[in-house]
Amino acid sequence: MTPPASPNPSISVITPCLNGARYIGEAIDSVVSQGCADAEHIVADGGSTDGTLDILASHPHLKFQSAPDQGMYDALNGALARARGGVIGILNCDDCYAEDVFLPILELFRDGSVMAVAGRAATFRVDTAPAGDALTAAPAAAGGDAIFRSTLGDPSINAWFFRASVFERIGRFDSAYRIAGDREFMLRFALSGLRYVDTDRLICRYRAHAGSATFGGNEEIWHAILREHGRMTGHYLASAVVPGPARDLIKRARIRDTLSGALYSVSRHDLRQVLWYAAAGTRYDPVWPARFARRAFGVLARKIGLRDERGRVS
Repeated sequence: MTPPASPNPSISVITPCLNGARYIGEAIDSVVSQGCADAEHIVADGGSTDGTLDILASHPHLKFQSAPDQGMYDALNGALARARGGVIGILNCDDCYAEDVFLPILELFRDGSVMAVAGRAATFRVDTAPAGDALTAAPAAAGGDAIFRSTLGDPSINAWFFRASVFERIGRFDSAYRIAGDREFMLRFALSGLRYVDTDRLICRYRAHAGSATFGGNEEIWHAILREHGRMTGHYLASAVVPGPARDLIKRARIRDTLSGALYSVSRHDLRQVLWYAAAGTRYDPVWPARFARRAFGVLARKIGLRDERGRVS
């Protein structure tokens, strides 16, 4: 049974959506099944034309608005402005929450010093496993450095919940990003020093499918992600207030991404992309060309059989 909308929600779930009819019903059901009577679910639809709006309209407890936007993070910001819950969760329209998540999370927020809670995320592929079967599971943020997760690791923002005041203190999402805005927000949160706690509880199940921006394997999207990572790391490396340990992680992330992008571009004979990654990499790492040469030699050596997959000489 669908619960009525709560006048004073304890938690607000925000779902950005555009033509998500195939999976959004499961996302909605995963919120309803939490059994949290005072939860609020807001769907920010970017103007779907595939039947999504009919699905949304069939759930009277939802708050949704359908209008063109400037991308996912612009949609999220609009929904954040309408959210009334004291705790905010973000759920993609093609993902779903695990069972029995909300009440334990809200219990952790009873400590007024806790500004965010981080849990585990799992990924499953729709073509090989049902939603209940996780193929991979990210570790909890415990002992885990939030800065590491937002640079070299996986931020898994759908497995986090934030006190609503976090968005007032550090700002909302930067809508100039189209794909990597969640990583930039997570890095901003990590650098803020606001207290978070972790739970070993599974929070979110990410769905890997061909239409996913993260898991779809689209070459153009992959390059767009790397370029946005480059913009993000460049911004923070240019800042004088980023502490040394964080700066080192940000620099390592930039080196990793620019090397990966350049090597892939070489394999595609795309000189323009190679030069872009080389310039981005060298800007904050003078020895980047040497790193690239070493990595490229390793790839070539494996191809012609001089080294095995572990890099050992054959």
